[in-house]
Order: sequence, then C-alpha cells, then structure tokens
Amino acid sequence: MVLFTNLEQLFLLILISICLGSFSLEIIKRFKIVLKGKGSLPFDEIGKRFYRVFSEFFLQSKVLKQRFIPGLMHAFVFWGFIAFSLITIDHFLRGFNSNLFSESGRIYYSYLFGIPWSFLVLIGILYLAYRRFYKRPKFLGDKISYTSAIVAFFISILMITYMIDAYWIVNAMHPKIITFKINWWIHSFLILAFLFLIPRSKHLHLVLSPINIFFKSFILPNHAAVPIDMDGDEEELETLLSQMDRLSKKQTLDIFSCVECGRCTEVCPANRGGGVLDPKHNFILDLKKPIMNSGDVNVISDINVEAGWECTSCQACTEACPVGNEVEKSDEIRNLQVLVEGNVPQEYQKLFMNLQTTGNTEGASSSPLSEKLPIYDGTQEFVLWLGCFSKYALDPKYGDSVLNLTKILDNAQITYGILAKEKCTGEPANKLGDKLTYNMLMQENLENLKEVKKIITMCPHCSINLGTEYSKYAKIEYEVYHHTQVIEDLIKNKQITVKQNNNDKVTFHDPCNLSRGMGETSAPRTAINASCNNFSELKENGKNTLCCGAGGGLWWKKETQGRAHLVRAEQVIESGNDTVVTGCSFCYGMMNQGLGPLTPEGKEQIKVKDIADIVAENMN
Repeated sequence: MVLFTNLEQLFLLILISICLGSFSLEIIKRFKIVLKGKGSLPFDEIGKRFYRVFSEFFLQSKVLKQRFIPGLMHAFVFWGFIAFSLITIDHFLRGFNSNLFSESGRIYYSYLFGIPWSFLVLIGILYLAYRRFYKRPKFLGDKISYTSAIVAFFISILMITYMIDAYWIVNAMHPKIITFKINWWIHSFLILAFLFLIPRSKHLHLVLSPINIFFKSFILPNHAAVPIDMDGDEEELETLLSQMDRLSKKQTLDIFSCVECGRCTEVCPANRGGGVLDPKHNFILDLKKPIMNSGDVNVISDINVEAGWECTSCQACTEACPVGNEVEKSDEIRNLQVLVEGNVPQEYQKLFMNLQTTGNTEGASSSPLSEKLPIYDGTQEFVLWLGCFSKYALDPKYGDSVLNLTKILDNAQITYGILAKEKCTGEPANKLGDKLTYNMLMQENLENLKEVKKIITMCPHCSINLGTEYSKYAKIEYEVYHHTQVIEDLIKNKQITVKQNNNDKVTFHDPCNLSRGMGETSAPRTAINASCNNFSELKENGKNTLCCGAGGGLWWKKETQGRAHLVRAEQVIESGNDTVVTGCSFCYGMMNQGLGPLTPEGKEQIKVKDIADIVAENMN
C-alpha cells in the first residue's frame, strides 16, 4: 500500500541526511580532539573489556547497584530504546513505503516488546523528570537542565505516539491517512531531533559511554609514568615538561562522556569534608569548554589548583562513575605545578627535602623498629618492607602491629628480613607531583631489589608503588603481597590456627589503596571472621569505601577548610562498634587522630587495630 508520495519521501530522505550528517560531524569533531591526546587507547584483554561493556552498559549493573530505584528507572528507558531499535527501523522504512516487519510481525512485536516497554519507558522518564526537576538532588547541580527537560518531553511524546500506532496495529484499525501521517511524522521528527540534540549535550554519553567503558583501565589510578632520566640531556627534559599540560586520549574521551550525574562529587571525601574540591566540575566539566573552544587538549592548567591539592587520590570518583570516566586528575595538576611552575606548597617543601637527602619522609637517620628485625640476606622467603610510616613511627603504636605480623610469620615458620638500605618507595613524591625525587628513589630501590623474589608490605601505598607504579617504568622480577593476603593464605592453608576469641563489636575500614587500588577486599575479612564473632560492616565498604583522608600525600598537609579525615571517623563512631580494624598504616594513624577528638566525653574511645593485631591476639 502506497502511503507516502514521492515528494514526502524526498523530504524525508533530505531530513534524514541532514540529521545524520549533523550528528556525524559533531561526533567526528570530538574524536579528532580525542586523538590529539597523549598516549594511546588500550586494546589489551579484549574479552574482559567486552564483558565489562556488557555488564555496565547493556545490563546497567553499576547504575542499578548504586541507586536502585533511580537506576531501575534509567534502565527502563535504556532497555526500552534497545527494544524499540528494530521497530524504529521499520517505522522509517514505512516512510519509504517499505517494511521490515509484516503486519503479523508488527502485531507480535507490539504485544511482546512494544506495548510493555512503552509503558515502562514512560514510567521511567516521568520518574526521572520528577526526581530531576522536583526532588532536585544537590549533586545534579543547581542549574535547571533545559536539555534534560526537552529529552524527557521528547521521550514521553515518542512513547505516546508509539502507543497510538500500536493500538491501531493490534486492533487491526485503519485510521484516516491524515491522522496516521500526523502521528507518524511527529514520531519521526522527534527521533531525528535526537540526532541534533545528543552530540550537543550531556546525552552524548548514550553514544560514548560503551566506548569509554571499553577503554577504561583495569588499574587504578592509571596515571602515565613520568620518566625523568637523571643523566638525560636538557632537550629531553624540556620535551617531557612541555607535554605536562596535555590530557591523554582517554581523559579527553572522559570529558565528552560525562553524564553530569554528580556521583563523583557525592562520594568525594574532600567535598564531604567541606573542601572546595568538586570532581564533577574541577576534573571534568570545567575542562569541556576550553577543549571545545581551542580544539586541543592542553587544558590541565584550567584545573582549580586549590581543588587539585585537596584530592586524596582515593579513586572513589572513578569507581562511582557509571560511564567509565577516570575522573581524578590531581596527579596531572600537581605535576604541572611542581615540575613546570615550581610551585610547591610550603608544607611539602620539607617533605621533599627529607626524601632527597635522607631517603625517608621524616629526615630520620635511625629506626628503633629496624633494630628489632632481622636483615634480609637473600636466604629468607620474603623481604618485609617496612615503609616510612612504621619504620619511623609516624604513629608510635603502629610498631606493635609490625611486631604482631612477625609473630604470625614466625608461627607459620615463614622466613623474612628487612632491607638494610630500604628507602621510601617515593609514594608521597609521586602523589604530590615531585616526579624527579620519585624517579631517584625508585631507581635506588629497584637496584636494591634486584635479587629479591617476594615482598610483603603492611602499607598498600608501598604495595602499589613497588608493584604497579614501578612496573610502569621498568620490568620488575619480584612479587608484592599485602600482609592481609599472606595472612589469608596462612589461615586457609592451616599454617596458623586462629580462634574466634574476640568478643568486641568489630568493624573494618577498607583502605582505598587496598580495596580500589589492589582490588583486595576478601583477604582482610577472612582474617577478621576467623578472629572475631561479632563483625559488622560499615555502610560504605569494599570498593565503595570512604577514604580516611590520608591519601594523596595529605598526611603531611596542614589543616584547611576541608576536614576529610573526620568524615570517616564520624561514621566509625556512629556505627556503635568497640573496635575498628584496618589494613593500612596511614588509615591506622588517621583513625587514631580522628576518633580521639570526636569521641563523646565520658565514653571510651574506639580501639584501632591492624589486621595483624586482631590475628596475632587470637592465634594459638
């Protein structure tokens, strides 16, 4: 049956061509900018990458897990549009007097997919509009999003026009040609209007998020190495420094993929502690306009410097992002400030000097703890890496936790020794932008570790640098284990016997570098459950943990308006537990600093213990 005249078909063809052309030009413009970024986009572990796209994009797993009801409403809209993909093709073919489905095919499609999903999409988009414009969660922003309103209106009308058409189909009704065409053209115009709207708004994430999720790193954080050759010529160094203001390809893709949901800011410990850092704007949206205006990626200097220094580099923002953004960019702005601008905050100047002259953060020449431990001579199974925190007693109590670990190792008949010339891994320098000092310390440590096969650390900051970060610069031959991983193996293999003798109400604070950086959440819980009979989780736990406030080198920072270190301590107190256990030396120290001032008068302070403490105390 001929429904559309040749003139109508020509008009439709021109309209489709203009809309597709406009859409394509806008996408190409942005991808040209992405390709100007530093580095390359990764294609390793293809299977894992496609699975992650399937899980996070098609199944909407992260969105559903984070906020179930809003996530489900969003998923209804997304899944509905997938369900409508084939019928949309059929819709436009009808405009050319052709078809994809037969009459009976349209009836079955309408009953099985079209009608159910049109109602679910309508419910979803109306709920999201209610939430966006009436409830107005603060992390979505104060500004009214007119594009969101237009999209909600468009989708609602699309569903209504489809329902009308489906009603005609399933009831074998044949409306007047003019009535059919009005409904058909409204549906068509709205679909084509999306081709104009999507690339010019935050809804570009509909196109880019599967690509962005595919290219997201499996390593957090994924900052590029800054190799500084101590013996290199000046021209090489100038070339390296001249690139400091440029985003990588993946970081640029992140900017265009942002859905502006505010999840990154919502989970940011600095923001929650009253600081100025707002990852959604400071690390993403504030860079979008400069990129589009210049057509280039040299925009690191546009990041708010104060916000950059507040970041704990905990990666909560990246973990929370539903579209695969690697949000945090404190590393980039600090590198630019320190290496190019020579702008080192006063509180870090002494730290850098200590690292350069003595090889440790405290400028110490001796370590009482080291004198109690055997020296590694090549015959022992493990090097026990102390790290500056325990070696130089940044928390005086933490030395006992190290000795408790040695008791566990001794009980399991595992041999170990400390390096006679152990220096700081350089982690504070790495996080605070002094890559020159970091490279110097890394080279010295790698030289001292040439004959080492296994390292055990109690500090996940050290673990990540000795393992993940060093491997960005050189091939490493040793394996790095966090002490919770070793303890878990000893318990599972029955090399040590632990009893559930601890009767305290116990909770666990997941260190960011252990849970998100190393992906380790089960090992510490194995140890706690073996030792305690009354364990409960904090509200934010596992990979969704809340940073204690010490990360990113901020242990050495003077207190500013932000009080990130107190937010987690408040949660621990509110949990009503007797003991908080952790698996990081810096978390241990920060908990002790935060819990004291916040403990109500007349109430006993919550005990802070390391995993090694809780196991050693309950070991036979």
